[in-house]
Amino acid sequence: MIYAFILLFAGGMTLGGAWSFFRSKKPWWATLGLLVLGLVFIGVSFWRLRTG
Repeated sequence: MIYAFILLFAGGMTLGGAWSFFRSKKPWWATLGLLVLGLVFIGVSFWRLRTG
């Protein structure tokens, strides 16, 4: 359960980093990489919360 909340926090931070990269016109591949990583973190966190 704790692991899921840590992943949720990490996913939110990573999505915030992707938004920051997008706004500061960083390379598209870096922005996309952070976005995908953040979504994976959040997806795994929801999966862990639902399975208990």
